[in-house]
Amino acid sequence: MSQDQWIDLGLYASYVLIAIAIVAAVVMNFANALKDPKTLIKGAVGIVGLVVVFFIGYSIAPAEFGQSTAMAFESAGIEPAKDSANSTYKLVGGAMTTTLILIVIAVVGLVYSSIARLIS
Repeated sequence: MSQDQWIDLGLYASYVLIAIAIVAAVVMNFANALKDPKTLIKGAVGIVGLVVVFFIGYSIAPAEFGQSTAMAFESAGIEPAKDSANSTYKLVGGAMTTTLILIVIAVVGLVYSSIARLIS
């Protein structure tokens, strides 16, 4: 076997192991949650919160891109005039904005907890 084939085999094995880990994590958490249904409500509230933050980020994201982005799309072989390019650009912008919002929330939470610990 050549080195490229070993790399491909390793990548496919890692994909399979990641899929197994994801399925096991979801199934085990769901099985444990069925014992205590209140944890399902907490998880659902967390997921709804993430969806709300994503829609806020998506609505803030720009829908149109400039000349430099159009040139980057063209160099990647993507036609910038297509609607799919605009929707992809807005979706990626929404994801990036969501990430930024979550980072800010995490930093504010860390600062708050540190100050609260110092005070008490």
